[in-house]
Amino acid sequence: MEKILITGALGQLGQEFINYFSNKGVFVLATDVKDPPKDLPCLFEFADVLNKNRVDLLVKKHKINTIYHLVAILSANGEKNPYNSWKINMESFQNIIEISINNKIQKVFWPSSIAVFGTESNLDLVSQNPSMNPETIYGVSKLAGEKLASYYFGKFGLDIRSLRYPGIISTKTLPGGGTTDYVIEMLNSAKNKSDYTCFLNKKTRLPMMYIDDAVNAAIMLMSAERKNLSISTSYNVTGFSVTPAELENKIKSRGFNIKVKYEPDFRQEIANSWPKEVDDSISHKDWGWSCDFGFERTLNKVLN
Repeated sequence: MEKILITGALGQLGQEFINYFSNKGVFVLATDVKDPPKDLPCLFEFADVLNKNRVDLLVKKHKINTIYHLVAILSANGEKNPYNSWKINMESFQNIIEISINNKIQKVFWPSSIAVFGTESNLDLVSQNPSMNPETIYGVSKLAGEKLASYYFGKFGLDIRSLRYPGIISTKTLPGGGTTDYVIEMLNSAKNKSDYTCFLNKKTRLPMMYIDDAVNAAIMLMSAERKNLSISTSYNVTGFSVTPAELENKIKSRGFNIKVKYEPDFRQEIANSWPKEVDDSISHKDWGWSCDFGFERTLNKVLN
């Protein structure tokens, strides 16, 4: 019987995983460092993943055999305090790795990001294994995490599986401090009939993914037989690519009277080092990945 621990469970991805597994009748222990909503459909424990002994105790107590480790400081917020971002992103992951090895955890899911790429990665269409020169502490930490995943699989056989997520679109939770947050913010502004100031240039193209696809991709990868997986770092996945101007025009074409101003800030430099398009053909080949939500269907889901 699968018994899942989700760390950082009250964030954008975590709450979706909780709902998915709870609906399937799977045991879930959610942990975070903030108070949960009253209607959370699973067991919750307050736990800081930097406290290794606390998490280890919970793993033993609840006989956990699968971990979804989602704790992270995202790209834009990460630049405000890079020292703390490295500590939270990497020390927490190292703790989960050590706990997993000592407790013989079957599988770990850990999300990476398109932030691992950089200006040397052929940003027009980034392949699975290009040169990588991340320019944010978030990207540096995610690339280091990918290397750790590969190392611990080779040395101890720890089965860590990972996806390089693009921007994830969901209006159920507030933006978490990422460079692609403008999509959620603009969509929410349209629904709330308020003006919006975009922090990226209107022509900045970035890859995106609807939240249902983000969850489904992780479930598919975690369900795949290990012998079919050729990647031990992290798999490219994507849904569609879009610019702020294209998003604005599509929103207006659906009858929303939104006024958008463009005032690029420090996040523009981050976006300039990220892919315009992502090649996820190896994910298609290895474990049958394909997205269900393109641009139009995503807008239908969010705006209707």
